[in-house]
Amino acid sequence: MSVLSKEDRAFWEENGYVIIHDAVPPENIKAAEDAVWDFMEMRPDDRESWYPNPPRRGIMAEMFQHQALWDNRQYPRVYQAFAEIWETEQLWVTIDRASMSPPDRTLSKDGASKLALPLHWDCALEQPIPYFVQGVLYLTDTEAKRGAFTCVPGFHHKIETWLENLPADADPRKQDLKSLGIIPVPGKAGDLIIWHSSLPHGAGRNTAKYPRVVQYISMYPAKEKEEDSRKHRIKAWRNCLAGNANEGTDGKWNLREEKEHAVGQTAKLSPLGRKLLGLDRWGSAKARQKVKKLKMGEKPLNSEPNED
Repeated sequence: MSVLSKEDRAFWEENGYVIIHDAVPPENIKAAEDAVWDFMEMRPDDRESWYPNPPRRGIMAEMFQHQALWDNRQYPRVYQAFAEIWETEQLWVTIDRASMSPPDRTLSKDGASKLALPLHWDCALEQPIPYFVQGVLYLTDTEAKRGAFTCVPGFHHKIETWLENLPADADPRKQDLKSLGIIPVPGKAGDLIIWHSSLPHGAGRNTAKYPRVVQYISMYPAKEKEEDSRKHRIKAWRNCLAGNANEGTDGKWNLREEKEHAVGQTAKLSPLGRKLLGLDRWGSAKARQKVKKLKMGEKPLNSEPNED
C-alpha cells in the first residue's frame, strides 16, 4: 500500500516537501524522545536542566547509534515513503543525529537566536546540483513557534536561476535567505517531513514553553559498489561511533569515539535494517537498479538494471 497519496505527490512536486503523518508508532516516538533526554542528561520536567552551564553551542544531540533511533530508521512506513520518492526499493539510510531545542533564552547582540538553526543548505551549490532529499521526524508535538522546521517552499524550481543571477563574487550562503519567503512547517509527534535538499531550510526559534525534540532521517539510493563507504557505515554502527556515516550530500564524515562508544550497545537490526545499513546487499547484480543522477526539481527515474 502506498504511503504517498496522489495529493501528496502533487504537493511534493510543487513545494519540494511533504509531511508523512504517523510515520512511526507512538511507542517508537516515546522511546526515541526518552533516549534523547537520557543521552543529554536532562529531564523534560526540569526546566533548569535544559540550560546547562557552560551553555550548549547549538541544538544537536551528538547521538547516532541508539537502538531507538535505529528502530525508527528501519520502520517499514518510513522506508516506504523514501522508496516512493526515489522510485527504487534499494536504499541506504543516513546515520544522523537527534536534536533538542529548548525555549530560547539566548540572543546575540544583533538579536539573532544562538540556538535556532539559520536557513542553510547541506549540499554543495555548484551546478548541476545533484538530486537529494532529507528528513526530520518530530518526537514532540511541534507548533510553528516551537522551533518548527522552516523552509522556502518551491525553491527547488528556482535555485538554478537564482544562483545564475547572483553577482559573480556573491556567496549564496550569505544572502538574505529569509527574504525568499520562508514558512514554518508544524506537526505532531510522529510526523516525518521530507524535503528537497535544494530548499533553504533550518529550525526556527523556539518561543513556546516546552522543548522541541526531533530525529533526522533520510535515505538515498544504495551505493553497494562503493565498498569503502559500506565498510565506513558498518564500522560506525558496530562500534557505536559518532559522526554521520556517508550522508550522500557531503560524503564521509570523520568517525569519533564519543559517549555512545563508551556506554552504548550495537543496535539490533531487522532484515530491512541490515539492507538499509549495507550489512546485507539488496540482491543480485541483475536485480539491482541504477538510479539516474538528477538535478534538483527533476523527477527521479530508474534506468536499466546495473551489471557489475
